[in-house]
Amino acid sequence: MESKNHLRGVQLFELGRFKEAIPLLQKAVTESVDNYVSKYYLALCFFNVDAYDKSSIIIDELLQNTPNEGNLFFLKAQIASRLDKIPEALNLVNQSIALDPYQADYFGFKGALLMDKKKFEPALEFVNEGLKLDPKNTACLNIRARLLTKLNRKEEAEETVEHILYDNAEDDYAHANVGWVALESGDTQKALHHFRQALQINPNMQYAREGMSTALKSKNFFYKWYLKYAFWMSNQSSRNQWIFIIGLYLVYRFGIRLLQASDLTFLIIPLVIAYLLFVLGGWIMEPLSNTILLADSYGKYLLKDREKYSGYAFGGLALAGLLSVGAYFALGNELFMLWGFTFFCALLPLPGSFLKEKKNARMIGLFYGIAMICVGLLGVFFTDDIMLNGGIVLGMMVVYTWVSNFIS
Repeated sequence: MESKNHLRGVQLFELGRFKEAIPLLQKAVTESVDNYVSKYYLALCFFNVDAYDKSSIIIDELLQNTPNEGNLFFLKAQIASRLDKIPEALNLVNQSIALDPYQADYFGFKGALLMDKKKFEPALEFVNEGLKLDPKNTACLNIRARLLTKLNRKEEAEETVEHILYDNAEDDYAHANVGWVALESGDTQKALHHFRQALQINPNMQYAREGMSTALKSKNFFYKWYLKYAFWMSNQSSRNQWIFIIGLYLVYRFGIRLLQASDLTFLIIPLVIAYLLFVLGGWIMEPLSNTILLADSYGKYLLKDREKYSGYAFGGLALAGLLSVGAYFALGNELFMLWGFTFFCALLPLPGSFLKEKKNARMIGLFYGIAMICVGLLGVFFTDDIMLNGGIVLGMMVVYTWVSNFIS
């Protein structure tokens, strides 16, 4: 007979109350040291509260006695994925499939891992294998819809989306995922509808909140096109991304030389401006859109703290830059133009630093931006050459555009 602690712990687990379930399952384990089920649920609880080390210890203990359980390797694969150890996660889920080749979730998870590695066609094959085992598997259907969207097979993606919603009309994740698929397909209104549905079912769902925030930003014409570009770039391999970036720069340089050699030199400045807007847009678009959302009575509640800080930083620097340039035209003092130029250059590293996922990247971007401002504002105490100060600030900004690709 199973203990009351075990039964109550499992009940709380199924209700999603993982923290409350942990002490009860721990008591159940002490009541019966060889209680596999209690230990397994305890490992799942630790996994769901992000206590990956504790979860891994329990799984390893279970594997010593039951080394052929596919679900244990599957949980280890999920932990490895959460820790960004994708090769390890792939190896572990392969072991799960080898031990139990009839679990659709295993195939869906492997498809998701391959999708993250941008191997869309192989990922789709594994997801389809999972759907052969269970045609209504929610995980496989959701991943399949995303893969078909990335492969630009929109009609098939739409059919998959209909299947998802038909069987999961009250599933918050299904609605959120359909919202992201619609957003990547360019249908902002449909995306907003499904993100709204997801948040009505689960108001605390971060996946849906981020989608709603992005969808609201995409109502802005410039951000909508930036988002299309961002989705397109995210679907390219790292190698192809660098080829595109370097190729674009070479085309730009060739265009400048071609115009200089012809009678069309008046087009050089518009070409330079267009190139800079395109290249620098990736650094300023997200912080700019966060600043716009901060002014929205509803949208500001969708922003996470780091996004709010990014918006405030962008708005503050942009305002300081405009005021400084205005002071230059009003008073004629070139020092104000230098300060305005500095604030505008700092828009690249400083606001965007708050949006970096890795702590080291955030700190580097933050201190780099502060250093740029210090050079622009305090450099006059070391030299009277305003052009030199401005050149140093500009050089720091150009260097950051290259450095940030590596620190990210």
